[in-house]
Amino acid sequence: MTSWLSKQKKQALLELSAEAGLKQDDDVRKDDLIDNLDKYLQANSTRLARNTSFQPYFDTRRTPFKARSSSAGAVTSDDGEVKSVVKARGRRTTKVKPEVGDEDVANLSPSGAVAAASNAINNALTPAVNKVRRRSQLLPASPADVADDVEDATKKFYSGLSSIWNDTRIPEIADTIREHCSSGLAVQATALALEAYGLQNTVLPRRYAFDVPSVRLGRTSTPSYAITLPDLFQLVTGGFWYNTLLWSSTSIFIPLLFSYFYNVSTRDARRPRTRAVTAAGHGFDPLIFNVAKALLTYIIYGQGYNFGLIDRRAISAVSMSMIGGYQGMMIGSYVGILVALYEAVLNK
Repeated sequence: MTSWLSKQKKQALLELSAEAGLKQDDDVRKDDLIDNLDKYLQANSTRLARNTSFQPYFDTRRTPFKARSSSAGAVTSDDGEVKSVVKARGRRTTKVKPEVGDEDVANLSPSGAVAAASNAINNALTPAVNKVRRRSQLLPASPADVADDVEDATKKFYSGLSSIWNDTRIPEIADTIREHCSSGLAVQATALALEAYGLQNTVLPRRYAFDVPSVRLGRTSTPSYAITLPDLFQLVTGGFWYNTLLWSSTSIFIPLLFSYFYNVSTRDARRPRTRAVTAAGHGFDPLIFNVAKALLTYIIYGQGYNFGLIDRRAISAVSMSMIGGYQGMMIGSYVGILVALYEAVLNK
């Protein structure tokens, strides 16, 4: 047992044991802790001698004991008398490594003095530095570090979501659809598609096909659902074709005929313009198309004028099948007129 270990507190002994690699329990007595650590340090002196935490221990072990004279000596005085010296027995004390004094430093070379001073400072500061280092490792992170960690985790999360979203190619598909829908032709096609959907419910009525059975989920169950499909047998009847031809003539073919011959943009297309104006000038005039469609809708479906050729029952059937009646068809024509005027202003 060394005096250096005896001076250490029990908690310091436990920390030194853990640093040396010796596992000891808290309930062990201090004397046992010292004995176990002393034996362990002696057995592993080669490995642990370089550790600054145990340097005071090994320095104490290397310091020789102060020799005392065990036999009586003779001392001669000035008058020649021989005085006997009584053999004394005192308690042995451990010799502490002497500190480097001013005279020793003066006798050393400059490099040796610097090395001796640095070793003394390291021996004094090493235990305190190690203790502060261990405490700093146990302290919790500061609020700034926690905020930085949360911010980094949030960035990684959104980066992963963005990568998954781009891998689905949904943005590319959405941009393609937007490009095709951003035109007057797309607006006109949408209005005609709504009219065709309303007409389909009349000329191709839906018939019962089968039931989707209910599914029992624990104590609850989903209701059964009846599936209806368009009656395709109506395709071979005259009513389907008569109503379909009436609507397609008043909403598509006759307005296209008028917009081709009464093409106001043809005169402007002869002058060097942009590609959009040239294409519109050599095609059908969307403004005239919607004006002609609105006039035919109002005259035939709104006023019921049949020109002596159209069956009034077909006029009523087509008008009733439209979403919003013939007024819905008129609104679609008005929207087409506004879009045509807007495109004409942009192309000027």
